Amino acid sequence: MHMFQPTQRNRPLTLAGLRGFEAAARLLSLTAAANELSLTQSAVSRQVQGLEEELGVALFVRKAREIALTPSGREFLPLVQRVLAELDAGVERLRRDVNSPRVTVTTFASFASLWLIPRLSGFRALRPNADIEIGATDRQVDLAVEDVDIAIRYLRAETAPPEAVLLIDEVLFPLVSPPYLRSAPPLKRLEDLAQHTLIESTGTGPAELRSTWPGFFDAIGQPEVRGRSQLKFDFIAQTFLAAQSGQGVVLGRTYGADVFMSGDLIRPIDMAVATGAGCYLVVSERARGRSEVRAFIEWLLAETKKFNGELDVWLKRRNAAPTRRVTKRA
Repeated sequence: MHMFQPTQRNRPLTLAGLRGFEAAARLLSLTAAANELSLTQSAVSRQVQGLEEELGVALFVRKAREIALTPSGREFLPLVQRVLAELDAGVERLRRDVNSPRVTVTTFASFASLWLIPRLSGFRALRPNADIEIGATDRQVDLAVEDVDIAIRYLRAETAPPEAVLLIDEVLFPLVSPPYLRSAPPLKRLEDLAQHTLIESTGTGPAELRSTWPGFFDAIGQPEVRGRSQLKFDFIAQTFLAAQSGQGVVLGRTYGADVFMSGDLIRPIDMAVATGAGCYLVVSERARGRSEVRAFIEWLLAETKKFNGELDVWLKRRNAAPTRRVTKRA
């Protein structure tokens, strides 16, 4: 048995030494490590010996034809593996960012279903070779850590980060289908909602938790109003489908305006609540310089500007009197 006794040298660790050590330690063979790294055994041996000298500690116990890790080597191995894994992942991201026209977007489920997905064909027409990945989740993804370029988040103005850009303000209002309105009890005043089934989401995402019928009634100063019955679903998009099929009154919101701007749902009462929240754009610093990401951002800003303008025109045209807007307290 031979214990190498290195003499410490104060110089930076080399990447080659770390890779040689990791392969030899994982395989417990200099020969196998050399084959994996496409090097000679003597080259790997020199890499490992150089690393030991740089550290000033022995990492291996050398036997006739075998090697074994010392306690220092066993302690050092997982650290080296984590560092190399992060480095390899970073290199892969850089290569992909340069060579691949990919855009990854994370957003909350209701915005993806009601607003983003129906419009994606517009961006794809502009960038037909772009690979687009949409992740619909209510979990707030950390753009500094995870491999995501763009986040569209449901946030309140006071909690939005400074770099966030407001895309769409959230405003809530009752909606029904035209056939339902013709056959159901009268619905001309807020008090009339007591004779109707109220549809809402029971999801746990930020949009679902804040935008509820009780919150709507509290905001307009009539907390005592309750519906005849309730119909609840996990997702906001499902509540719109239920209302379109004539099953009750849904609490509509601006980013779902395509449904009622098309005439499938209408507003029976001129009352709206501004929640103080909205859909915000946040971009990863790492991705800002990529052409595909910049193109997606430009497209998204143009689409939301167009959408907000069309929504304002529709609201004014559809209502003889201005809509009463109430700002919901936090």
